[in-house]
Amino acid sequence: MIEVPRELRNDAGEPLRVLFLAPYAPDAPDYATKPYKGNGGYPQYHHSIYRLLEEIGCRVESSSKPYAILHARGNVDYVFSLLNRFPIENPEIFISSYCEFAGVPYLGAAPNIRAVAEDKWLLKLCFRGLGLPAARGIMVGRDACFPTQTPEGLADVPGFFVKKRFGAASDCITEANIASNWAAAAARAKEIMALGHDVLIEEFCPGIDYTVPILGGTEPLLLGFVRPGSDKRGGIITGDLKLHDHLGYAWAEDEIAPEIQGGIRDDMRALWRAFGPIDYFRMDYRIDPATGSRKLIEVNICCYIGKSGPFAMGAKRLGFSHGDLMKSILHYSYGRQIGRCKNHASLI
Repeated sequence: MIEVPRELRNDAGEPLRVLFLAPYAPDAPDYATKPYKGNGGYPQYHHSIYRLLEEIGCRVESSSKPYAILHARGNVDYVFSLLNRFPIENPEIFISSYCEFAGVPYLGAAPNIRAVAEDKWLLKLCFRGLGLPAARGIMVGRDACFPTQTPEGLADVPGFFVKKRFGAASDCITEANIASNWAAAAARAKEIMALGHDVLIEEFCPGIDYTVPILGGTEPLLLGFVRPGSDKRGGIITGDLKLHDHLGYAWAEDEIAPEIQGGIRDDMRALWRAFGPIDYFRMDYRIDPATGSRKLIEVNICCYIGKSGPFAMGAKRLGFSHGDLMKSILHYSYGRQIGRCKNHASLI
């Protein structure tokens, strides 16, 4: 069950001081919604999270600049960062790494865990090492020689799917990423590599995309099984669909067989033992109802947590508000880190 504190307080008994970081986080002095820059609904989303943090009783400072983190130590109790993308290599781990250095509790997971989650190739290798179901594939570095023939381990697959290796892969995903043969997969991979990215080429998994929102805690809490809407070929979630033409989510417990749901819960527990603690995360699957096959595609940390998303939907089904959900996440995250971070800070 979701544990919701009455108030969010720091170890001095005062309201929790939070630094909110996001690409469209409102900046002083007016803290208004940022102008739209062609990046989906992020300005409204980030502004709504800023307001929600205020509504649940936090004292919130807000910035869209990553260097704001340099002033966190001694000025805030907690860093709530959705600042996952800015122009450096692998930006997703910058905020958590600095918070570790400064001894300030922060949202998400340890930097090494976050790094693995953002590296889709190493993540797949971890899945296989844990015995979790994952698609077969290969990684091709941007400077590597490209295989001219289908690799032996993929010779029997009926089709391929191409994606970026690192970070938020949706920005390079279109229907062209589905390839029926190696030549088509290679052509699409080379287009992505020309933009400066390493790529994964994986077996295309027939079926339907499902996402599973999970809250961290003494034991992880699975909030439900959700199907994101798609009208694209193969039912995939493309970059433009995710950012501009989102078709919403539907509850999917009735679509997924009980034995598959049980397998997903087993996956969650295995992942938690290896990767936890994580404040909240999402497991993304491709499931084929015709065969009962499930493939774990990705794990996303510090992912979308807006009012219309899977996490808020799951909390609502359990009788909790969006604010309750946020209070629960911050209560767990701050509580699990405060003792360790204070000891760490004393060494700096």
